[in-house]
Amino acid sequence: LGDVISLEYGKPLPKEDRDPKGEFPVYGANGEKARSNKFYHSTPTIIVGRKGSAGELNLTEGKFWPLDVTYFVTFDEEKYEMKFLYYLLKSLNLPSMAKGVKPGINRNDVYALEVRIPPKEEQKMISVVLEAAFDRATQIENKYLQEADAYDELKQSILQEAFNGNL
Repeated sequence: LGDVISLEYGKPLPKEDRDPKGEFPVYGANGEKARSNKFYHSTPTIIVGRKGSAGELNLTEGKFWPLDVTYFVTFDEEKYEMKFLYYLLKSLNLPSMAKGVKPGINRNDVYALEVRIPPKEEQKMISVVLEAAFDRATQIENKYLQEADAYDELKQSILQEAFNGNL
């Protein structure tokens, strides 16, 4: 994997440079943590949690600030499709590589992983298929959660009716 991507260290952002209404997202190990009017990197990429929520992944869409508890991925855009790399990293279960009291990932361990990468056109096709599958899975999950909420409400209603003597 080290021949395909580079994991670059994020950087601390002083509190005075954080602004809830800031233009750019500030990423921690487990997603957007704040906003800022400053950015550290300007190319959409993948954020990898380095400490704490080690191995968690987030996609960026534009300029952003990666905090020092993260890595951000750099890669040759001529050879590799970002979404394909995202799904590849997802498949590697990076959180399982975390070590230590405050779990952390060593980038050299990630670099040592053996991967096979198809040509870029095939990467794009795979990404489209995976995107559609994950979108459908999210729809099913949302439907399930709605049904579970409705079920809980029904149970609560039955209990209230029973204890009010209406059953």
